Amino acid sequence: MDQKRYVIMGAGEVGRHLARALSVEGHAVTLIDSNPAKRQIVEEQLDVGFVLGNGSHVPTLEASEVGACDLFVAVSGSDEANLVASLLAKKVGASRTVVRVATSEYITKYGSTYEKTFRADLLLSTQLLTTTRILNNVLGYNTIDIEYLAGGALQVRRTTVEAGSILHERRLADVDLPKDCLVLAFLSSGRLQVPTGNDRAQPGDDALVLGTTEAIDELERRVSGHSLDLGLVVIAGGGSTAHAVAQGLEGHTKRLKIIESDRTRAELLAAEFPNYEIIHGDATDMSALAAEGVGKAETFIALTGHDETNLMACLLAQELGARRMTALVRKSETSSLWHKIALLDVVSPRSLAAERIRSYIDSNYESHIISFENASAQFIQRRVYEHSPAAGGRLADIEIPQGLIVAAILRNGKAIIPRGDDKLQVGDAVVLFVDRSEAGTASLLFPGVDEE
Repeated sequence: MDQKRYVIMGAGEVGRHLARALSVEGHAVTLIDSNPAKRQIVEEQLDVGFVLGNGSHVPTLEASEVGACDLFVAVSGSDEANLVASLLAKKVGASRTVVRVATSEYITKYGSTYEKTFRADLLLSTQLLTTTRILNNVLGYNTIDIEYLAGGALQVRRTTVEAGSILHERRLADVDLPKDCLVLAFLSSGRLQVPTGNDRAQPGDDALVLGTTEAIDELERRVSGHSLDLGLVVIAGGGSTAHAVAQGLEGHTKRLKIIESDRTRAELLAAEFPNYEIIHGDATDMSALAAEGVGKAETFIALTGHDETNLMACLLAQELGARRMTALVRKSETSSLWHKIALLDVVSPRSLAAERIRSYIDSNYESHIISFENASAQFIQRRVYEHSPAAGGRLADIEIPQGLIVAAILRNGKAIIPRGDDKLQVGDAVVLFVDRSEAGTASLLFPGVDEE
C-alpha cells in the first residue's frame, strides 16, 4: 500500500480518531491545532506530526506542508474556520479537502454554494448525520445514509414487497409510481437485480427506492405492511437536533411530547409545533416522567446538551417501561459501553463524522459514494463537465446500460428525479446508481476531474 499524506485541522476527538487510524496504516499524518494543551495529548497518544497554529492562516498551512498532502480535513470546532481553511488549503496546493460543519443548514439550504465558494470536495454536517441516524432508528427504515446528497432532499430506502402488492402483481413498467420516486433495484437473498420494465418483484424481496420522503412513504403504504404510526414518542431536550428530529417525525405520529428544562425554549417549541405537547420540566425527574406517561412510550429519545442527562433520562424511561430508548452521546469513546450496559441505541455525532470521512477516504475520494450488498452496487455523485460525453444530451438519447441509472440531477440547489426527456447541463451534479459491472462505463460517461 502506497503511503499517503494527510493534514487534519482540529485535534479534537474526530481529528485524533482519524489520525490514529490513518497513522496505524502507515500513512503520514499531521495534526493542526491552536490549543497548546493538545500538543501534549497528541505526542503522548499518537505517532503523528503536530503544528501549533490556526489552520485558517496560510503560514500554519504552509508549515504543515498542506500543498503536498493527498487530503486536507478540517474538523475543528469552528464552522467558519473550517470553511476558510478549505479555501486556503486549495490555494496553497491541497489536492482535496473535507469540511465538517455542525449546522445542517449549511448543507440543506446552501450546500452547493458553500462547496463551490470554499472549494470543498466533501461537505458534511454532524447535525444532519445525527438527525438522519436517529430518524432511521426510530422510523425503523433500512435507509441508506445518503442524506448528504441533495442536502437531505432525497433518500434511499429498502422496503419489503408483500404478496399482492403493486410491485408483485405488475410489471415495473405498469406500476404507477408516486411522483419524485424511482425503483432502482430488487434485492433477494443478498443478490441485487437492476430491473427492466418487464421485471416484477417476488414476495419477500426488498425494493431499493430513491425519492423524497413523502413519495417513498406513499409507495411503502402500497407495497408493504410498514406502519407509519409510531405510537407515543417522547423527546427529552429542545435544542437544534431535537428540533430537527421533531420535524422529521411530523406525519409519522399523532402523539409526540417534548420535555425541555428551559422555559423560554419550551415556549418557542410550543409555538413551532402546535400539534405536539411541549412540557417545561426536568427529564431526569422520575416522578415527572411518570406523570407524563413516559412508561407508555414506544420511543424515548434523549437529546439534551449533556451526555449524563441523556443517559440518566433513558435509564429512567427504561425503568418506567418505555419500549425503546435512544441517547445522544457526544463522548464517542463511551458510546459502545453504554450500548452494551443499558441496551440503548447510542448515537455519537463525532463517531458518525469520523465514519463518513473514513468512508470517503476508503472509496478513493469518490464524492458522496455509498456501497452496499458486498459492494455489488454503489451510489456516486459526479459533476457534468463541458467535455463529458453525457453533457447536453437527453437521457433517452444517451446509450446507458441497464446497470447504470441516472438516479437524480442536482441543479441550482434542487433535486430532480429525471425522466427520458430531461437534458444534462454543464455544471449539473448527477447521482448515479451503478452496478459493479458498469463502473467503467460510469467513468466514461461521467468522468471525474482526475479522469478528464
